Amino acid sequence: MKPKLQSIESRLTIYVLLFSVILGVAFSSVQIGFDYVGERQRFTEQTRALLARQQASAALALYNYDNHAMTTILDSLRLNPAIVASELQELNSDFGVISGWSAEKRDEAVKNPNIVAFRQDLMEPQTYTTGQKALGMLTVWADERLLHQGFEQRAGLTLMLDVLRNIVLAFVLIMVFRSRLTGPIKRLTARILDVDPKSPVKLPLSVESQLKNSELDDLTNKMNALLSSMDDEITQRDLAEKQVRFLNEKLEEKVRQRTEALHTSNQQLQNSLDELKQTQHLLVKAQNMAALGQLAGGMAHEINNPIAVVNSNLSMLSDYLNDLMSVVGALEAKDPQVSEQPDVLLQKLRVLKKQVDFDFIREDSADLLAACLQSTNRVQNIVDELQTFVGGESHDHQATQLSTLFRSAVQENQLHESNAIQIIEHFDCAHDDLLCNARQVTMVLGKILRNARDAMPDGGVIDATIMTSDKHMCLTIQDYGVGMSEEELMFATNPFYTRKEVGQGMGMGLTVAYNVMSNHGGSLEIDSTKGEGTCVKLTFPHALAPE
Repeated sequence: MKPKLQSIESRLTIYVLLFSVILGVAFSSVQIGFDYVGERQRFTEQTRALLARQQASAALALYNYDNHAMTTILDSLRLNPAIVASELQELNSDFGVISGWSAEKRDEAVKNPNIVAFRQDLMEPQTYTTGQKALGMLTVWADERLLHQGFEQRAGLTLMLDVLRNIVLAFVLIMVFRSRLTGPIKRLTARILDVDPKSPVKLPLSVESQLKNSELDDLTNKMNALLSSMDDEITQRDLAEKQVRFLNEKLEEKVRQRTEALHTSNQQLQNSLDELKQTQHLLVKAQNMAALGQLAGGMAHEINNPIAVVNSNLSMLSDYLNDLMSVVGALEAKDPQVSEQPDVLLQKLRVLKKQVDFDFIREDSADLLAACLQSTNRVQNIVDELQTFVGGESHDHQATQLSTLFRSAVQENQLHESNAIQIIEHFDCAHDDLLCNARQVTMVLGKILRNARDAMPDGGVIDATIMTSDKHMCLTIQDYGVGMSEEELMFATNPFYTRKEVGQGMGMGLTVAYNVMSNHGGSLEIDSTKGEGTCVKLTFPHALAPE
């Protein structure tokens, strides 16, 4: 149940009382206002009429200078409680008679906003003159506060009586509403609240005779229809619940069967997953073996080439050494004849020198030894590249300049001697000092320069730029060769990836460069566009720069 103040009956009672009081006060206020204004207008009209009636007698008294008559007229005007003073004043002279005030008090009172003056012109009596000639002025002063004296009490009493009358009427109206309207509605509401949710049509609803043929008839008819619908729905729900219980029992059996099937399927999936993991392990192992085989093949090819050169050159040097040893043996065999037959010995030496081609041996031996040294250096470089995978030693770092390392890489790769390749340096920075492993950084620069050269088989320009900031030092190498696609760029730093023909490289160049930069705490970035060229950016942290 709702609280009493929230019921329709309580709200209706409050609304009727409020509207009755408000309307009573409003109407009474309007009436009092009209009475207030009307009383002032009546006073003004009555005062002006009184002055008009007294005009003739006042003019005669003033004309005859009859003080007694003038005083009588002025005192009679003051019989009205609101008139506080009156005066007769002759024109063109200082003669005058005043009643109620002195002249000084009159001058002070006229400044009071509550004092209102009423004036009447006085004409000479026609008995003594033939024309209309002004004689003087009759003036009265009224105090508006005295005019409305007692009006507030009368207005308050009137307002109170009107409010009480409206309240009484409101209570009568409320009792009628309770008897004819809210009472039947409350009883209908009680019957609705007594409806059994499980059997809504057991107690049908009806409207009392007082409200027959009203909107409540439509409401009760609709409610009875809804209750009937609820009863049908309850019946259908009971049937549905029975069917659901039956289906639940069947469903439990199906779920049990399905669970067993899922368990069997999960077991099969687990077996398949174990087999898949084993297969994946074998695939990873096979990939590792393939990568190892690719590495071994590339390393074997890269190392076999310089070793083959060394073996071939050593074989040639061995033949040259045998020829020289035969000459030495011949000299030892002829040694006793050196003093007796020097000319003969000299002739023999010339013959032996010509037989072994000593001049060719002397020239070719130096080239063979240089080739052997170059091949052994190549093997050493391959070993250095492999060592980058395990990191560098900090004690190998030394202070140097990045521009110096770049120029050393250019010279080592003989790019400065090529007419087809033009290298343009943009080294505007004042300080490019760096603390690094000079041999490894030079190797990285050489690999990048060789890639740039190979990307421009017909020649071209290589731009090299060094820039410094507060935290980093950057070397950018830009070529304008064939470039790389996005897919090729994705695999550029992967080990063993190469676009060159078999035998021309292991695909370890950029991988080694990436490892060296990582070991130095730097980074390697590649930006390339197919057909436009490649830009390689090497970034070294300033933490590696000497203070």
